[in-house]
Amino acid sequence: MALTRCVHFGLLVSFSFLLYNLLYLFHFGKVFLQLFKIFILLFLTIHSAYAYTLYNNIVEDKVWKSGETLLGFMEENMLPLKLYYNLDDEDEKITSDIRGNTIYQILRDEDYKIKQVLIPLNEELQIHIYREENGKYTFSIDSIRYQTKDVSISIALDDVFSKDIVQKTKNFPLAVELEQIFHQTVNFSRLRTGTKVVAFYTQKVRMGKFYGTQKVHCAMIQTHKKSFYEFLDKDGQYYDDQGKTHDKTSFMVPCKYRRISSKFTLKRWHPILHRYRAHHGIDYAGSIGTPIHAAYDGKIIFMGRKGGYGNTIIIRHPNGYKTLYAHLSRFRNKLRGKRVKKGTIIGYLGNTGMSTGPHLHFGLSLHDQWINPALKIVFSKRLHGQKLKTFLTHVKICKTKMQHLSEQGQ
Repeated sequence: MALTRCVHFGLLVSFSFLLYNLLYLFHFGKVFLQLFKIFILLFLTIHSAYAYTLYNNIVEDKVWKSGETLLGFMEENMLPLKLYYNLDDEDEKITSDIRGNTIYQILRDEDYKIKQVLIPLNEELQIHIYREENGKYTFSIDSIRYQTKDVSISIALDDVFSKDIVQKTKNFPLAVELEQIFHQTVNFSRLRTGTKVVAFYTQKVRMGKFYGTQKVHCAMIQTHKKSFYEFLDKDGQYYDDQGKTHDKTSFMVPCKYRRISSKFTLKRWHPILHRYRAHHGIDYAGSIGTPIHAAYDGKIIFMGRKGGYGNTIIIRHPNGYKTLYAHLSRFRNKLRGKRVKKGTIIGYLGNTGMSTGPHLHFGLSLHDQWINPALKIVFSKRLHGQKLKTFLTHVKICKTKMQHLSEQGQ
């Protein structure tokens, strides 16, 4: 069974990248090709789901369907619905953050009865439904257990960038991350055979598989004409070897506010409730009626009530980004389904939904994964002063390490 699965998976890989090369030969646009490569990686990840045995449990990898709800999932799998109806407001709100195409696990016993369900909410927290020894099920939101390891790669390209990264490392998330980091400076379709790729990164492994974002600390793509560098700074941004950022997608603060009442966090231990909490956005406390602006150019794809978020607007932006604006008092008329420019007034700050006071909850996702909006609100395109001096010292050390690794890989 394992051998058959490996053969089928290898055929999927070969077929997918063969199709990519054919599209390239027929001169499809750069943007289309980049999106298609991301689709390949997502397709292969989803279709790698299978059942296997772990600690005497039958483990099923499943894919959360777009539009699926936790209540519907529990009904379908004949789990006690009181687990859902007994959730407090905060936990019920968090369950709405399960995103489509999330890979989750169902663990079954030898009689094929459900023992556990593990549904990731983000890279740090998961919904955990567990069957006790007395047969009763419990619900909790727990920290995700995974292993990390600092590793490095140095390879010479033979074919397509993504394909070579995956073949050499078996790490799909790493290929996606490197393309995301360099997509503004490198034309991947024009990279030639022999191009050097060097990277130092921290990989995550969960249940024997590469998991989540692979944190790239520094990376280099060296062509026959030029070397491209990207370095991760303490502020969470990537800069080149001169301290400049090439990220053209700079979002604006969506409203005037008195203070930030809650910051973005994937996992925080609540000292009073004694359990983990996530906050997938930034809360801007302000006065009811304060105008809310579109943080970037895009199309409004949702405008209405959305559970605990109350009155909500969702805007789809280029390159896989979406922004969410929640707890609004009201919407601006005649904008539903329309395209809006960065800075356009789309609604007004309020206190609707599960809210403890007037504020805007501002969320940002990339390919349907929540990210910290603060990392995309760029006030300056380069570092200055002491920050630049410290950064350049770090760059010098990293360049030496990457050059040494590149020479070893020759």
